[in-house]
Amino acid sequence: MARQTSQVPFGYEPPNGRDTNRGSLWVYDAFENYTEQELARVLALASGRGIAKAVFYPLHEETVRRMEKRRSVAPYHRRVEALETLLAASDTKVDYVVESFEGKRKKYTPADTAFRFLEEKYAAPHFVWVTGTTAELLAGYESFETWIKKIRWFVSEEGSPVTHPRLQAYANRWDPV
Repeated sequence: MARQTSQVPFGYEPPNGRDTNRGSLWVYDAFENYTEQELARVLALASGRGIAKAVFYPLHEETVRRMEKRRSVAPYHRRVEALETLLAASDTKVDYVVESFEGKRKKYTPADTAFRFLEEKYAAPHFVWVTGTTAELLAGYESFETWIKKIRWFVSEEGSPVTHPRLQAYANRWDPV
């Protein structure tokens, strides 16, 4: 096979693929009483790290009830509408989507199933934004070690402090934000 030569102008530099945004940030939360400041922090992190898409994954009330045992939350669709209103009001250049997977299922969805779904649907590399309380709960699950090795975690400093031994063991895989 013959080589193809091409001419380029003096000083031409080929485009670097690393300069573009890539990956997806999954915001895994109930979005109960979510504020503009919290949303601004998430969107600033996504734009600052060069993440191509922010995926907001609101948890169904059954999922929240099973994860946190005693906590009750507003109905799923009311929380989604409030989140969409906040996103519409925010002035952001970050590409975002509100994932409705749990709304379609209308029942408890294990974190492992949710993460597998998000991993298949959205481009890598993957990042997860969770609150400190949610991180503590997820660290107690059997599949935690599998997911902390695959995905970079951002743990919000709001909520309870991170004290779970598994989170401490994998402190190099998550960043407090």
